[in-house]
Amino acid sequence: MNKKTAAMVLCTVMAAGVLTGCGGAEEKKDGKTTIKYATYSAGPDHLEDLDKMVAEFEKQNPDIKVETEVIGYDDYFTKLQTQASSKTLPDVFEMNYENFNTYAGNGVLLDLTELAEKDEEFSEDMLSGNSYEYFQKDGKLYGLTEKMSDVVMYYNKDLFDEAGLDYPTEDWTWKEELEAAQTLTKEGVYGTYAPVTYNELYKTVVQNGGALFDENGTPTLGSEENIEAFQWMLDKMLEYNVQPTPEQMSGKSPEDMFKNGEVAMIRTGSWMVTTFADTPFEWDIVQEPGNTQKAHHVFADAVVGSAAAKNKEAVWKFIKFMSTDSTAAEIRLDSSWDLPAVNDESVQEKYTSQEKPESREVIFDVMETGIMPPVVDHYSEVQNAINEELNRAIIGEQSGEEALQAAQKKVTDILK
Repeated sequence: MNKKTAAMVLCTVMAAGVLTGCGGAEEKKDGKTTIKYATYSAGPDHLEDLDKMVAEFEKQNPDIKVETEVIGYDDYFTKLQTQASSKTLPDVFEMNYENFNTYAGNGVLLDLTELAEKDEEFSEDMLSGNSYEYFQKDGKLYGLTEKMSDVVMYYNKDLFDEAGLDYPTEDWTWKEELEAAQTLTKEGVYGTYAPVTYNELYKTVVQNGGALFDENGTPTLGSEENIEAFQWMLDKMLEYNVQPTPEQMSGKSPEDMFKNGEVAMIRTGSWMVTTFADTPFEWDIVQEPGNTQKAHHVFADAVVGSAAAKNKEAVWKFIKFMSTDSTAAEIRLDSSWDLPAVNDESVQEKYTSQEKPESREVIFDVMETGIMPPVVDHYSEVQNAINEELNRAIIGEQSGEEALQAAQKKVTDILK
């Protein structure tokens, strides 16, 4: 899942002492209130789109000027940590779900609860699904979801036609996927692909009725359901070879292999619809097969404010705009900058009416069974520890069960 998978493995661990007490100063330029906004997702492909959004906001709010800073994701949270310690956090900044709890738990973020409640032009129904709840902690609102994306299954219709197979349906389970993948696999073509990583594991175990952590955050990696799910992930590569091993991929990305007609089915992000638009074959998307139930990986990004921001009303106006304004949403859709969180049927219709893929509505449908990654203390360290054991299983150094039992011990030690 290229850029999103990379994004999910960033370091999120920050000492509580570093994230306390940050400062901000209201600036006045040309009689306007100036707020500073930092983002990671605008660069490098959406700089002009961000400029359009800011211009529209300033048009609607002529007394507020927004200064933007775009930071590469690899450096973004490191810089935020430095700014927090030096009390120079921007007034408004982008925040992902994985890092949210760490920041909200250390007093860095502006509590938006009262601002939202007294704003007569705002209601939580302005956000789609349950996205209003994503960036709350202990009953308080700290951010509004600005954009979302999810993971679906893409499939090459031409390869299915050549094999005489019916296209995947939302009723498929792992069994039907494996049967189709075995038929589709031939010289130069693999039937299916899914990453064998932490981010894929946490979702796959849920599809089998499992979970990596219980409701109290206690690791449960070695459960029967989890072992069965991970073995399924391995077997597609190592037993049936309907999925290429890392060696067989020869450095090619799975997305490139799909575009080249070398993979018939692939689990990857909704943001890839634009990348796949120019493929020389017919393709479509469908909900992922589950085993005992459906589960889809959902990503969410929010706009949050600094607790030390001086002009909280201006901060709230910009947060609300980036999340719920229809013009901002249309700019986002027109540029394929993920899905806006605004609950606007006309905006969703504009997205689903585009030519490819035919079943674009699936991207919204899977939100109903969407799950977020489990967020625990020392998240990055936990994730890395689990990935280390998964990788050892991929290269045959241990079984799937041994990998999860070893990961269970490592994670338990980390969380002590």
